[in-house]
Amino acid sequence: MPSSTKLFTSREDFKMNTIEQLYDETTMSHVFDRAWALSRFFCGNILSAHVPGMFVVNGRRGRYRAVSITEDRCELGCEHCKGKLLKTMLHAGDAAALKKIGLEASARGDSGILISGGCDLGGKLPWDDFCGAIAYLKKHTSLKISVHTGIIDYSTALILKHAGVDQALVDVIGDELTAALVYHLPNGVDLIKRSMENLARADLETVPHILFGLHYGAERGETHALNIIGSFPIRKYVVVVLMPMPGTPMSEATPPSPVQVAMFLANARIKYPSLQSSLGCARPRGHYRRNLDVLAVRAGVNSIALPSDRALEFARDKGLEIVSRESCCSLG
Repeated sequence: MPSSTKLFTSREDFKMNTIEQLYDETTMSHVFDRAWALSRFFCGNILSAHVPGMFVVNGRRGRYRAVSITEDRCELGCEHCKGKLLKTMLHAGDAAALKKIGLEASARGDSGILISGGCDLGGKLPWDDFCGAIAYLKKHTSLKISVHTGIIDYSTALILKHAGVDQALVDVIGDELTAALVYHLPNGVDLIKRSMENLARADLETVPHILFGLHYGAERGETHALNIIGSFPIRKYVVVVLMPMPGTPMSEATPPSPVQVAMFLANARIKYPSLQSSLGCARPRGHYRRNLDVLAVRAGVNSIALPSDRALEFARDKGLEIVSRESCCSLG
């Protein structure tokens, strides 16, 4: 157990994370040490290092690319994205295009695809138009297929299950004001809970994603989101962090401090000691990422997407085995 290891390697690191009104370093060390011990006891000594999508890291290329079934269109226009993330994905405007992308991925040796897209005003994606293509790819290839469902009813969840979808990813928001202001979904928390219920009824494996700092960088509702996911039969959850994007209303937002995120990860580990925990690829880069990633390892996460070299070195020093995977961090 790394109890003797300082949380910060320099005073500058500590200043960057400083929220002394909430935590001191002794308190944080106690929480992190407990989270570390629980993670090792329930989940072992492996840290999965993921390279998802179209990223290339040290010569490793991700083999799990993201596809938008609405191309670059999104009616919902969430405040933190405004559809800009869709521009970074492959585009499949119809079922034939999705089949083509999937067959090309299989021929290339990719392990799978993540199917996502923009939402209509109710937060839904046009799954009915693409389930046949998904079933075709599951029958004719060995691809794993994950879907970023959006708001989903039971019948659609069941159709996706029968089509062979391996995994459903759901953004879980714990605050109604955030759901309304940022996602433009009145009663959004209830809609998300119902979507989780529908996926559970359909027996479709679900990996909830909690976006920390979604409320313009402030911590609001994340603990409630964590409580929500515990009501469902999940084996893994992913935490991502607000990345202020140019050209969006949140472009000037200040992300939550790495310590806030890491303390959330540590407390989540303590709350759900046997669940697999992942730090997802959406988080600020540079010094922020290097700082957060080390703290996330201390907090007991089991996988990190695009981990910093500093975090991998820290993990090895603490006796963890690093397993490299070219897939989304929701897998493996």
